[in-house]
Amino acid sequence: MAVDLRSQLQDSLGSAYRVERELGGGGMSRVYLAEERRFQRPVVVKVLAPELAAGVNAERFEREIQLAASLQQANIVPLLSAGETAGLPYYTMPFVEGESLRARLHHGGALPAGEVVGILRDVARPPVVWMAPGSPSRTVGWVRCTRRRVIVPGQLHMTSSS
Repeated sequence: MAVDLRSQLQDSLGSAYRVERELGGGGMSRVYLAEERRFQRPVVVKVLAPELAAGVNAERFEREIQLAASLQQANIVPLLSAGETAGLPYYTMPFVEGESLRARLHHGGALPAGEVVGILRDVARPPVVWMAPGSPSRTVGWVRCTRRRVIVPGQLHMTSSS
């Protein structure tokens, strides 16, 4: 794509959001930090990567949006809104200040046993919908789930209250 995705996203979102910077990406999406101007709050905008917008990837991303919108649980960041920008689906979620578990382990080393138990307890409380037999793999927020739990330290987001 000739125009960079951040600029394209900002143009499409108009004045409702101010896209600040890219936080990362991987898999099939790119993630940006933005300000939702009406409420003056930071949000994350997750958008399907342009190079993956065809066919099955767009359908998979739409299923991710639908599933994320249906989840309500204390340890899951809720979906705020969803839409399409220049043919690319996106959704917004509250920005949660913190770091990934991977980063925390990298700079701080091993965690105390009590903290590990607390993290595992929080991660082990997902909605039943993620565990339905025969359901395909889903990516929701920061945790990738399949019929058996797959915990990836780079995808778990730690907050100061974690």
